[in-house]
Amino acid sequence: MPQTFYIESDEEIISVIGRLRKSSAQENIFVFPKRALVLQSIINLRLFQREAQKLGKKIVIISQDEIGKMLAQKAGIETEQYSEDFSQKASHLELTATEHDVPAKPDPAAVSAQGRLRPEVIGSSDFYAASGTMQPIKGTPTAAATAPMLEAAKPLRVRNVTPEKLTSLNSKRFEGAAIPRESQPVPVLQPQVASQALAPSENSVLQPARDERLKNFYSGTRAMTAVPALKKKPQQATIPITGKKAHMIFFVLGGVSLLSLAGALIFFFLPKAEIHATPYKVVQTADIELEGRTDVSAADKTLPARILERNKEVTLTVATTGRSGGTNQKARGIAVIANNYSAASQSLVATTRLETPDGKLFRLVRGVTVPGMVTVAGQKEAGVIEAEVIADQAGSEYNIDAATFTIPGFKGGPKYDGFSAKSTKAMTGGGSGGSSDIAVVATVDLDTALREAQEKAKEDFLNEIRGELLPDEKILDEQIEIVVLVPAVVPQVGTAANAFDYKMAFKLRAFVFSEKTVRENIESAVGRDAGGIRFRPVSSSITYSDSVPNFSDGTLRLKARALVTMESDIDRDMLKAALLGKNEDGIKQVLDGFPAVKKINVVFRPQWFLQSVPNSESRVLILVEPGEEGEL
Repeated sequence: MPQTFYIESDEEIISVIGRLRKSSAQENIFVFPKRALVLQSIINLRLFQREAQKLGKKIVIISQDEIGKMLAQKAGIETEQYSEDFSQKASHLELTATEHDVPAKPDPAAVSAQGRLRPEVIGSSDFYAASGTMQPIKGTPTAAATAPMLEAAKPLRVRNVTPEKLTSLNSKRFEGAAIPRESQPVPVLQPQVASQALAPSENSVLQPARDERLKNFYSGTRAMTAVPALKKKPQQATIPITGKKAHMIFFVLGGVSLLSLAGALIFFFLPKAEIHATPYKVVQTADIELEGRTDVSAADKTLPARILERNKEVTLTVATTGRSGGTNQKARGIAVIANNYSAASQSLVATTRLETPDGKLFRLVRGVTVPGMVTVAGQKEAGVIEAEVIADQAGSEYNIDAATFTIPGFKGGPKYDGFSAKSTKAMTGGGSGGSSDIAVVATVDLDTALREAQEKAKEDFLNEIRGELLPDEKILDEQIEIVVLVPAVVPQVGTAANAFDYKMAFKLRAFVFSEKTVRENIESAVGRDAGGIRFRPVSSSITYSDSVPNFSDGTLRLKARALVTMESDIDRDMLKAALLGKNEDGIKQVLDGFPAVKKINVVFRPQWFLQSVPNSESRVLILVEPGEEGEL
């Protein structure tokens, strides 16, 4: 008859193959629960089928796991669906026997009126009597009636069909004195003997227990259903924790361990404290006088200084603002006089006449010297010069466009053809009769031209030298000396013009001194103690006044006023040492010994874990915040 094996969900293929090897039956039925470990791998199932073929045995897998059955079929294993009448098709018992096992006689109280074992005593502690003999039950056959059946076969031991829970895969099935099942020499009864001795009938006492065990097996129940044994044996150690419960307990214990480890790490390594200390702030005023010299490096109240000097040429176009109120005005303009006569220069006095082709006369406003001819690249070129001219007569008819001129004074001689003049712009300002509003050069226009030229020269000078200053050097813009090198050529006041060009060259000089030295002298002059608290300068704002530069002897008299911001001096190392390990009350007591601290704020990291400053200096950071004003 086929032999049936019930497999646990976490039982491995090695254990299942071991059961197959120990089976004496040619046909073996293996009952697997859903999601059994063996059914999850096609490799496990192929190993199982190959081992059955080597042993010449047939195996059948019964399970409600559709995927597992499909994999088993691919491996060549016959499968069946579990049903309610499955218990009628096989004995569902794993039977083994030993040579020395002697069956004990059942207690008479365990036998029913029909001579069968009573179901309620199967697996109970009183199934066997202490004396090992079976007492007759009233109205039932005596022990002698059942003895032939038991003595007809070899001594039997009925093994629980549900294997014991493994503590882990590939581990021993039993603990303590129990011998591993795989190591016991267990000869199996011949099928016909087992059938004669224990073949269950329709009303067999073993049938309810087997059916209940099958239902529990597929419903996920892990409880073991006891099968009445024919011989007492020492109770084997069992492990009540199985399946999902073991996993849950494992995860809970693991989570608790991780939390404990995290707490220990936080307590011993991670906790930190940032102590933000705020000092007192005061502002003091200081006035000092210093002397800068170019011939010293540094001395008491003496500044090392140096002089920077540059020449700058400036050209401006200035609009005129004057207006002429006269009725007669002479036209004015610029003419370029050319010398094509000889290499010698030619002087022309003021009022020298220049004549247009139509006979209009203009005169030089100032005397000029016309340069001689020059040779450039083998070619002779005329010497030229610009000169201001004015009409000989008043009248608007002299407001002529650009024209050419001759010099009547040279008429009748060789120079008449050698010298000529030409205007590039129209003559303007001429008028006669009635009132007029002609723009003319005013005195204020000349003054404006000079001032703008100096500002332009100063701006160019500063832009150039600022790139040469050292990081701590300072230059006073208002103390720059500006000297005119070449006077500008400007029109006379009253000259009719809307605008005129102004060109002038300047020499600029300035003192450069070390502002760092000025700051050091100021900070040494202010007081450092106030209210019994030591203060230190943190910043200063300096303004300079009444400075007198003397470029001839290289000295600079300097007056400076400074607003010095000072903060109380906090000893960070002493404060940290005093705060180690202190809680809120202890911190308040520590502050009484540090009057330089106006207030303190402690930030714990992590905030939810700490209530006091750590004892380790490496985990405490002192940060001094900007000072605040307050009563000392």
